[in-house]
Amino acid sequence: MAFVLDGAVLPVPDGLREELRSQWQRLAMPGTWLSGEERVSVAREARAARTFADAYTGLDPLLTEAAQSVSAAADLITREWVSDLLARGLTVERFVEVVGIVSRLAAIDAYVRGIGSAEEPLPQPVAGEPTRSRNPDVRLRQAFVPTHPEDGARYALSAVPAEEDDRDRLHAQLYLSMEQMGDLTYQGLLSRAQMELLAARVSLLNNCFY
Repeated sequence: MAFVLDGAVLPVPDGLREELRSQWQRLAMPGTWLSGEERVSVAREARAARTFADAYTGLDPLLTEAAQSVSAAADLITREWVSDLLARGLTVERFVEVVGIVSRLAAIDAYVRGIGSAEEPLPQPVAGEPTRSRNPDVRLRQAFVPTHPEDGARYALSAVPAEEDDRDRLHAQLYLSMEQMGDLTYQGLLSRAQMELLAARVSLLNNCFY
C-alpha cells in the first residue's frame, strides 16, 4: 500500500494520507490529455531533473523538456519559452497537464522528505485513453496560457479542470481549502499569520515570483 511512511518522525493526518494515496492513483490513470504511462513518465523526468539528470523514459521530447524545466528551473520560465514550446508542437492542454503533475509531485515529495520519510516509489501506469475533454471557456489574457475566469495562480490550471481539481484537493490537505483561504482568522495548529510567514519564507527560498 502506498504512503505507509514508516520513516516519518511526525504524525500524518488520516485525511492527508488518504489524499496522498488518491493522488498516486490518479497520477497512474489516463488523464485529460496524457496517458497513464505519459503521466508517470512526466513524474519520473521531473524527479530526475532535480539532480540535473535524465530519466530516459522515452517520453516525447517536448513533454520531457516541459517536465524537466517546470521541475528544476521554474523560476526561469518565461512567456517566450512557453510560446516557443507551443510553436514546436506541444499543445496548451498537454503543457498545463504537465504543470499540474509536476507541481503536485513537488509538493508531495517535499512533504514526505520533510517528515523524515523516503520519497514514495512512483505508481505503475494504468492503460487507457485520455478523455481529451476541452474547457471551452478559457481564453488568453496576460498569463502564459489561457485561463478562466481570470488570470492568477488560482486559475493557472483551468485549461485542464481535472488538474485544477487535483490541485485543490491536495492544497486543502497540505495548506488550506480555497474557502479557508478567504478566512484571515483561520486557526489550525498554527495561526493564519504563522502559516503565511512560513509560506512567504518558503516562497522566497524557492524563488517564487508570484
